[in-house]
Amino acid sequence: MHGYSHFKRRQFIILGATTVGGALVAYGAKPEDPRYVSLGDAHKGTLEIDLRIMNQFGDRPREVQDFYTACRKAMTREQPEHAVAASCRMFSRWKLGGPMLGDLTSTGVSVWMHLPEPDMVEVAMAPEGGGASKTFKANEAGRILSVRCEGLSPDTAYSYQVADSENRILGKGRFATAPAKLSTNEFRIAFGTCFHKVGLYRPELMQLVRERGSRAMLVLGDAAVDGRKCDSGLINSDYLLRNLSPPWQELTANVPVFASWDDHDYWGNDTFGARSKSGQEIDVDGLRQSWKSQWNNPERGKERQGIYFQTHIGPVHFIALDTRSCRENDERGKLNSFLGAEQMAWLKRQIRESTSPYILISSGTMWSDYISGGKDSWGTWDTEGREEIFQLIDAKKGSQVILLSGDRHGARGFAIPRQGGKAIYEFEVATLGGVPGPGAFGKDQSAQLFGLPSRSWAFGEFTFTMNGSQPQAVFRLINEHGEMVETIPLEP
Repeated sequence: MHGYSHFKRRQFIILGATTVGGALVAYGAKPEDPRYVSLGDAHKGTLEIDLRIMNQFGDRPREVQDFYTACRKAMTREQPEHAVAASCRMFSRWKLGGPMLGDLTSTGVSVWMHLPEPDMVEVAMAPEGGGASKTFKANEAGRILSVRCEGLSPDTAYSYQVADSENRILGKGRFATAPAKLSTNEFRIAFGTCFHKVGLYRPELMQLVRERGSRAMLVLGDAAVDGRKCDSGLINSDYLLRNLSPPWQELTANVPVFASWDDHDYWGNDTFGARSKSGQEIDVDGLRQSWKSQWNNPERGKERQGIYFQTHIGPVHFIALDTRSCRENDERGKLNSFLGAEQMAWLKRQIRESTSPYILISSGTMWSDYISGGKDSWGTWDTEGREEIFQLIDAKKGSQVILLSGDRHGARGFAIPRQGGKAIYEFEVATLGGVPGPGAFGKDQSAQLFGLPSRSWAFGEFTFTMNGSQPQAVFRLINEHGEMVETIPLEP
């Protein structure tokens, strides 16, 4: 880590408009636009509002809207699986979602599909530079499947397609495996938070992630489900709304996605643990199982009390934390009140044992306390535990640890000061949905590298490469126009 005081703090305001489907669509604070869906409306999540979200950036075909409406109604009935399957047959639809790529490594990838009825699927995969193709199958029939495709070559582009037992093509795409180790070739990973449903149909950011060649996309909270509590029917309808988005389909069929949750994915605003703020009991295990089924994460089948996981995306060690469902008490300032003792011990072990040159650790909410007075951050809940983690990072040799966070809408970077003039980087890019939130800068700006206000649209990107014999990482913040709003080299 290096010092932080020399970075110039800047604030940018992004407003504009574009044409989608022949209609002028305004971005930014334009509530008078008939296509505008506010965050408050999205939280309500009625059928009428969700259809507005679907059509916000260009009208979807009537058949798609009718299919969504029929399935949403079916998902709220008794025996919803049978009702949903009947709706799919009526509309001649053979899938509810996918293909969605995930769990990318140097030698493999997983392909996720959601089917109306239990079935087998086959994934045919071929290297684009020539060579023998391979076929992979699910281990057994199911409605939700994740087919592991292992034995691929590192740093290699592949094309694939998915077919069901009737040989119907359910989807296709292309991707590239991660490199086995850093090289002079650029290796990119994109990230961000807070789609909040309203951003899932806007194409620019997701298209830019693909065009810029990111090998993976980290979606780190408040993505698809919006405050549905334990209503499984509405949770599933929110996932269907996500799956029917053309930009989302294009992104996830071609860029592997890694996901973690925050409060709105979990239950509702600022909720955590086994009870809501009003004292209502939360079906924690049910929410965890629902989450795991609808994302294509590593270790999705592992039995643990939480949705946290770790994996290696080539030379990068990615650790995704569960900062909502594992909290052990509802009293601020207590040790383990943020992760729980089991997850905290697991995280410390991951940091100590990692030998990767770069370690990315994601938290649903912020590590630092600079924004909103640490409203729901580590510092107002578990300062002692955070300091223990920071001391492990300070002592870590041979690896650069970078912190990722979300929740506080807007995009910000921090160089959290540590002893000896060192700093730990934190990047909070919560601008995938362009929703309102606090100001771009905190009252204490001494550690802040930049600030992009809420209602902006942007994603974060890391580029990893070798500079001679030394690993080199660069952070970039890229807005909806493809402009690099920030570029920060991350020197160890």
